[in-house]
Amino acid sequence: MSLSSLQSRSISSFAVAILLLASSSSVLQAQDQSGGGTLVRDIMGGAALIFRTPDNPPVQATNASSTSSVGGGRVSPNRPPRSRSGDQEQLIARGNAARKAGTPRYSEAEEQYKLAARHDPNDARAHAGLGNVYLDQNRFAEAVAAYQQAIKVRPDYLAVYMPLGYSLVRLNNYTEAIETYKKTLQLDPGNPEIYNNLGFAYNHLEQYDESVGACQQAIQLLGQQDRAYKLGLQNRDEVLGYAYKNLGNAYNGLKHYQEAVRALRQATLIDPNSAAAHFNLGSAYYNAGQNAEAVEAYKQVIKLKPALPGAHFNLGLAYIALHNDRAALEEYNALKKLNANLASQLQSLINR
Repeated sequence: MSLSSLQSRSISSFAVAILLLASSSSVLQAQDQSGGGTLVRDIMGGAALIFRTPDNPPVQATNASSTSSVGGGRVSPNRPPRSRSGDQEQLIARGNAARKAGTPRYSEAEEQYKLAARHDPNDARAHAGLGNVYLDQNRFAEAVAAYQQAIKVRPDYLAVYMPLGYSLVRLNNYTEAIETYKKTLQLDPGNPEIYNNLGFAYNHLEQYDESVGACQQAIQLLGQQDRAYKLGLQNRDEVLGYAYKNLGNAYNGLKHYQEAVRALRQATLIDPNSAAAHFNLGSAYYNAGQNAEAVEAYKQVIKLKPALPGAHFNLGLAYIALHNDRAALEEYNALKKLNANLASQLQSLINR
């Protein structure tokens, strides 16, 4: 299924999100330039992967009183069920309660979901709950296995696809993550967050043309102001900024530097306080040979993140390319206190 053929529909809303910033493989590497050197990649992380902590699986109402405490304290595991279906609901409810307790009781939650999976192996909720517990603890390989079992049982279980994709990314399994996100789009074709995450994963595999297509689709969807859009603590512009950053990284990888500049400049306009966006904009300018503009971009990074070694190093390279060794030496002196190895590399390039 091609990305362009997918039809839009309402965007599903999820729980409160957290953002993972991860450096984008090799897309920010520059060729050695006359008078300069090779940029370090954005160690702040220029690519944005959107991830939402998954909700607990739903519990059906039963006559068993213990299911009413899904969000409360510890539930006695010895309470007898009213029926086999009630027993299954109680097990899932207990797992939910343990996971969402003020201090999560992951061992208890894991035990209850495993009991539920044994009680009814065809209940996708039990496997999904187990995957959530593993994901919460960064046990990503186990989370992948649990989520995949949930999908095997119930292929249309939308809630598990995004955490599955995230877990695969954390295992650096970008190929399977891409396939997961594509399957997610079959269930939720109008969701720009999925396209954004596809762009992120494509960049890591250096499949930049595919990343451009995915990011552009995310941007197009986000530009449809009449669409309902709920993102918890994030808003439309924040996700739009992430998509422009991923798009800029893809253009950098394709060596389409002017397009990269335009995309990353847009990201900085959307979020002026994003050090990663300014950093990547500086990289795009440097790759395009626009070193004066690169200087201004890296200065903005340092204003936001004064102790970021890569920004001082890359700013020094831009100064060297402009034959301003005095300014480059100032960056060397600042860098000595932050990263001796990078400082030594920069020194070797000054007055070379």
